[in-house]
Amino acid sequence: MNEYEIQNSVLSKENQDFDVKRWLFRTLRFWYWFVLSVVACLFAAWLYLHYTNPVYQAVASVMIKDEKKGADISDNTILKDLGINGSKLVENEIEILKSYDLMESVVRKQQLFVQFWAEGRLRDVPLFGKDLPFLLEVLNADSLIASCTWILAYDAGRMKLTTGSAGVKEVKYGEIYFFDGVRFQLFPNDDRRVTHPGDSVIRTGIYNALIMPVPAATGGYVGKLNVGVVSKQASVVSLAIVDPHREKAVKILSTLIDIYNRQGLDDKNKVTSNTIDFLNERLKSVSFDLQNVEGQVQRFKTDHQITDISTDSKLYLDIARDIDMQKAQAQTQFNIVSSLERDLLLHQDSPTLVPSTLGLQDVSLASLVEKHNSLFLEKERIEKNKEIASENPRLIELGQQVQEIRRKLLSNVRSLKDAFEIALNDISRKDATLSGRIRNVPQLERSLLEIQRNRNVQEQLYAFLLQKREEAAVTLASNIPDSRTIVKARGLGQVSPKSKNIWSLAFVIGLLIPMVIMLIANFFNDKVGDAEEIEQKTRVPLLGSISHIKSIQSPIVIKHKAKSAVAEQFRALRTSIGFTGKGKEVKKILITSAQPGDGKSFISINLAASFALLGKKTVVVELDLRKPHIGKYLNITSSNGVSSLLSGKGNLKDVLIEIPDFEKQLFLLPAGYLPPNPAELVSGDQMRKLMVELEKEFDCIVIDTPPFGLVTDAVLLQRYADITLVVLRQGYTRKGVFEQLNQLAAQSADSPVYALLNGIGWKRRYQYGYGSYNAYGYGSGYFDEKDA
Repeated sequence: MNEYEIQNSVLSKENQDFDVKRWLFRTLRFWYWFVLSVVACLFAAWLYLHYTNPVYQAVASVMIKDEKKGADISDNTILKDLGINGSKLVENEIEILKSYDLMESVVRKQQLFVQFWAEGRLRDVPLFGKDLPFLLEVLNADSLIASCTWILAYDAGRMKLTTGSAGVKEVKYGEIYFFDGVRFQLFPNDDRRVTHPGDSVIRTGIYNALIMPVPAATGGYVGKLNVGVVSKQASVVSLAIVDPHREKAVKILSTLIDIYNRQGLDDKNKVTSNTIDFLNERLKSVSFDLQNVEGQVQRFKTDHQITDISTDSKLYLDIARDIDMQKAQAQTQFNIVSSLERDLLLHQDSPTLVPSTLGLQDVSLASLVEKHNSLFLEKERIEKNKEIASENPRLIELGQQVQEIRRKLLSNVRSLKDAFEIALNDISRKDATLSGRIRNVPQLERSLLEIQRNRNVQEQLYAFLLQKREEAAVTLASNIPDSRTIVKARGLGQVSPKSKNIWSLAFVIGLLIPMVIMLIANFFNDKVGDAEEIEQKTRVPLLGSISHIKSIQSPIVIKHKAKSAVAEQFRALRTSIGFTGKGKEVKKILITSAQPGDGKSFISINLAASFALLGKKTVVVELDLRKPHIGKYLNITSSNGVSSLLSGKGNLKDVLIEIPDFEKQLFLLPAGYLPPNPAELVSGDQMRKLMVELEKEFDCIVIDTPPFGLVTDAVLLQRYADITLVVLRQGYTRKGVFEQLNQLAAQSADSPVYALLNGIGWKRRYQYGYGSYNAYGYGSGYFDEKDA
């Protein structure tokens, strides 16, 4: 197989599916880390649940009359005829419910800028309302600048206060005190909750109090409040808030809704109140005129002693009464229009609410007045909400609409004024005709008739204004809020921390922590792993594996009576090498590695020893002429060796050294002195002659060479070997060796390349257990790194 085919095969193997089963078995070897991690996380969850205050949630729902969505709280036609119109936009009302000013009113009313808690063994317990035996009322909430913390010791009705500036002071109910910039009073709490049947209202206890500025407390509660619509089609708004105290959360929502409804009702009452004030002023003026006319009648009759009028006078009086009634109505409408004109001109630069057009039958004018007042109130409410006023484009739009409507109102009023003036002129002409007829009546009777006519006009005008004032008063009393509470504020219970979720999360995290650590460690691991990895990443066959030995007494672990696991592994390796010849004898074995420290010298010695035990005369040729190690392992020093023979000095028999305990079947051909040109020596003709001579003398030749990844000596010597055995060390050799192995196999078609995994079990992550060896009763110890 050529190099191109090998590399393609490697790529295909690297892209194989992830072996879940193999990964699980490897992970489960570290089960104790998972147990420790889970226990630690569960303990942390227990601490969190016991040292964290629970958080409770309260909810409420409010339905708002929305002019877009057609929601109508009251279908009372009488109220509509009287001018009640509370249609609003849900979006604007949501902003008002979330506004800082509205929440500030709640904070002030409930004194939420004062917080109490009691210290517990595990955590501090928040207190509110009925939990306290006393009430603390701050009298200068607006002047608070900085927060302060107090300790109140309550014992049989006596209170001792510990402050930062005044130290310990005894305080009494009802008296005013001033400490740390706070002016306050204490009162007994008659609504205090009795926790036990025998618990009295007075109880000994120590309470901590935190007093903060109103803006700081308001900002905190605004952040906790959540307001939103239930659906796009509905005008129902849901409110929710969380707080460490269950009752406080419910109290905040209920107070918020109450203040919101009250403020909305106050806005509606402004229009009616303004109309009532206008009618009262007109009634005062008409009442004064009516009193003057009544006085004139009385004085005229007294002066002229008149008690009755003639029949003609009565007839003319009846006719004149009808004309006077028309004139009174026209005059009243003219006066109302004139008053509206003056009011519009007077407040042209600073618009205000326009009084209702009571008595005027003009539909367009009434519609404009109603629309003007509705827009003006909406503009005023948005201006009150400081948070949304500066950024709300609706405010500019409302201002422009108000000015436009006022211009239309002024134009309409002037048109009506001209119409009423024409009507008055027509009535005056009729009145002049009647007056000509009345001239025939005696002078006294005519004078009395004129005075009575004036009185009738004033009486009718007074009665009309009085009726309209009563109607406006009924409207004021009949005003209702534009919102209705659908769901009263109620608690939903504890929302945080949720014990089931915390326990589940802690368990999952406990499993994930060691798993993630293993995955990260495996991701950054660039060392050779187990045999399966070698088989997946390279086409070079794996002949065997050698376990890691924890302690070693001799560099040769396989001897006549050796029964260790490693000795058995060398015997298995010897057998596997025999099968590589496919019927032919494998005599010359070249052993190399990718980098120093992989244990090739140790493998060379013991592999040669395993062949010697079969009665084969074996020689270990130390051809690592750069850093030889076999002689050092065997405590053999010799200046003559392979380097001398390759230089043409000496002969083979003089440099061969017998290794004892192997019945003259195992020999070492040491490296000798270190030559300056080892690559040239091993590629010369003397090397070929040496190998021919060794083949005649020995049955098995084990060639120990330098790492092929560093120098070319091993590649140059491959032509003299029947097989090439590359030693890889588990957890030590870098994974870059896989590509080098494929290249080496591609370059050595005549000399098959095989791999040997050394040091198995040195890294615990690769330990799978070696029960097959332990079953024979062999030792299961592992090598030390240096000895391998």
